[in-house]
Parts: sequence; C-alpha cells; structure tokens
Amino acid sequence: MEKPKVSIIIPLRKPNPEVFSQLKDMLKKQTVKAEVIEVWNMPEAKADNTGIRKAKGEIIVLLSADCIPENEFWLEKLILPLKDEKVIATVSDLVLPEYFWKRNKFLVRLVTINERSTQHPAMDMRACAYRKKDLMDVGLISEDPKVIGIEVDLNIKLKEKGKVVRANVNVLHLHKQKSFRKVIKKLYTYSEGNGKVIRRHSRDIRQFEEKVGGFWLRILRAIPFFGIISIIYRFPLRKYFYLFPAYMVLIVPSVHIANIFGFWKGFLFDSISKRNTESLNQI
Repeated sequence: MEKPKVSIIIPLRKPNPEVFSQLKDMLKKQTVKAEVIEVWNMPEAKADNTGIRKAKGEIIVLLSADCIPENEFWLEKLILPLKDEKVIATVSDLVLPEYFWKRNKFLVRLVTINERSTQHPAMDMRACAYRKKDLMDVGLISEDPKVIGIEVDLNIKLKEKGKVVRANVNVLHLHKQKSFRKVIKKLYTYSEGNGKVIRRHSRDIRQFEEKVGGFWLRILRAIPFFGIISIIYRFPLRKYFYLFPAYMVLIVPSVHIANIFGFWKGFLFDSISKRNTESLNQI
C-alpha cells in the first residue's frame, strides 16, 4: 500500500453525532486522499500527540471534530503552502453558519455573535497543517498541565523554524454551546491562558509581539473599563445592529469580568490547566 502523504488527526470526546457524520462524509470527498486517525477520550494535547506519533503521512493536519471543511478542495488548498520550505504551518479560517448559530438559546447567540464574522486565527490547532518532522523537532504539543495556551506555546516553538500562513480556506465551526454559563466559563479559561502567556513570554516584548501578535490586546482586555473597547469592537454591528443594546446590557459586563479575573489569575498564579488534565467524565 502506498504511504499516505497526509494524516488527519481528530481528537474525540462525546462528538455531536450529526456533525461528526458530516465531517467524515466531507473528508471522503476531499480531492487529496488522507489517512484519518481518530483518538478517543484523552486530554487535547495528549490526543494530538498520540495521533501524530501514529501518523504515516509526511504532513499532519490537526482537525477538531466540530470543524467541517467548507468544500472538497479544503485539504488540497490547506497543504499547498507547505511546498514552500519557509512555511512551517498553515491555518484555516473559521465560519459559524447562521443556521447553526440560531439553534442556540438567545443569550448564547448574543455571547457568540462575534463568531458570525469569519474568524482568522493565528494558529489555534482546530484546522491546521504541519510537517510531521517539524512537529517532532519541536517536541510536539506541550502536555505540561500548567500550560493553558497550548496553541501559543506551539506557535512560538514553530516560528523559530518558519512562518505560519493563512491558507485562505474555511471550515464550518459547528460547535453546539450548551449554556451561557459554560460559554463564559470557557472565555474565563482562555483569558487565564492569556495571562499565563504574557507572564511566560513578556521578558522580551518585541520578540513576543513578532512571534505571537496581539500582545497589547491581550493586556487591554484585562484592564477594567478599557477592556470593554475590545469587546464592543468585535461586535458585527452592520449585520446585527438591532441586537447591540441587548449585547451591551446582557453580555458585555459578564465577558469583561471573565476577561479581567481570568487574565490576572493566570498572570499571578501558576495554576494547573484543566484543558491538559481533564478526563471524559469531567466535561
């Protein structure tokens, strides 16, 4: 059997059956055939690393179970930039379709409304491609329980070797949010990760800004009152202007508080990351 050129790693825990079925169907339609490796019931970093070690492909794609390629050319276009040896990783853009967004309750729709605009992550490991040898060279993804921002940690290590580029391809991010409280809790965790990132890498601010980006934005979000600016800025006002008053009253205060307390907890205390230690039954 011919050795596969691409291996797709999918970490799995209680996936949405409907979405996961769509994902598998779309992967079968890709113009580039790939080895698909499902890794079940492990913390995120460990699941990814387990899949990477098993992979037979020269190119590794880390793909979340709730991210559906927009069309059959997604994989072909995602890996194309890796032909350039200066490119170390490629990343997909994220799109939350309106039909899926509307399935959520009103408060959940409000708190996730910024996701209705196409998201352009620097590298968030939900739909990214890498060379296997590069991942092995940097020691794979950190499984250190004190690391929350594992994407940032990997980004920093990889950017020593090359550049991360957007592949100009989309995946549909079909993640069902269970409740407003859980969304705020997730934002709190991400803010805590930002605090840890700043504490770990702010010794050389110029180098950090060059490698990660958004250094001052991460801090701005954690400053009382000033952080509200960044929350409002992300609101898709042109399309959802009629929801803006409710957003200001019901959403902005909660998100702002989560950003402040999460960031400063991460910045001041070296706590354990649930993201790298949680088990299936704890979710």
